[in-house]
Amino acid sequence: MHAASTILDVQHATKKFGKDTVVNDVSFQIKEGEIYGLIGPNGAGKTTVIKTIVGHLRLSSGQIRISSYDISKEFADAIDFVGAIVEYPMHYQYMTGYQNLKLTANMYPEVTKERLEEVIDLVGLKSRIHDLVRKYSLGMRQRLALAQSIMNYPQLLILDEPMNGLDPLGMRDLRNMLKSLAANGMSILISSHILGEMDQLCDRIGILSHGYLITERDMAEFHHNKQPIYEVRVNDAEEALTLLRNEYGGEVSAQEVVAGTLEVQSAVITPSQINRTLVMGGIDVQEIHEKKQSLEELYLQLTGGAEIE
Repeated sequence: MHAASTILDVQHATKKFGKDTVVNDVSFQIKEGEIYGLIGPNGAGKTTVIKTIVGHLRLSSGQIRISSYDISKEFADAIDFVGAIVEYPMHYQYMTGYQNLKLTANMYPEVTKERLEEVIDLVGLKSRIHDLVRKYSLGMRQRLALAQSIMNYPQLLILDEPMNGLDPLGMRDLRNMLKSLAANGMSILISSHILGEMDQLCDRIGILSHGYLITERDMAEFHHNKQPIYEVRVNDAEEALTLLRNEYGGEVSAQEVVAGTLEVQSAVITPSQINRTLVMGGIDVQEIHEKKQSLEELYLQLTGGAEIE
């Protein structure tokens, strides 16, 4: 099995508008077949990063390579490897979905009629592809834009807020489509404010704040390595805390988060042990369950709860 090659390499990317630095020394890489998510507060620089990658904006300093091509020197070669949806997808409303796709296909000599049919089937538009686009729902327009962006077999797919306006079913379908594309070797860079979806979709995430990439996380490691946290609802929180600290000492970290509810964190103590200790000490345990730390909680912890776009 060969090592995955680097498809996107962003090194020390900085973008200034006058005296304002919107993106500040940002570096990250995306490997073949990897889904990488960018999240961050309003004005963090996510869309600016994406626009520098696709050539809508020029970097003030730094370097971006796509499949080894430097976009500042070999942009035409680099962009051949890219499919992108940046901001709101635009289509000719008075034309059918098929006619819109045919216009895109005409830009690429290598795209055959068979490829056109393949992407229509892949994005689930087969039954509506000959309808006028003005009759499409937002979800269907997103599917059409996705079909256009993958028409030329890109190695790198870039999606800026593709889940905006989608209902839960539409988000699930998009997630499944993107995972299928990645499983077949396509690299995907995606920004979204819907953290629950990013949690389920991405292999790695980068959190931007005030133009800086403040952290990256491998999502498999993030979910595997963290200590479990148990929420325990009791009739006497103060006495319950005393019992747990006396029994387990440094093996547990416990605190009352709201009246009558404890958060107990431990890598070695099970819920049944917590329950037994409290009940034997005369505490009524009304509920106990494991609390899963989510990407949203990590985001709030690192950004102080700044609103995301």
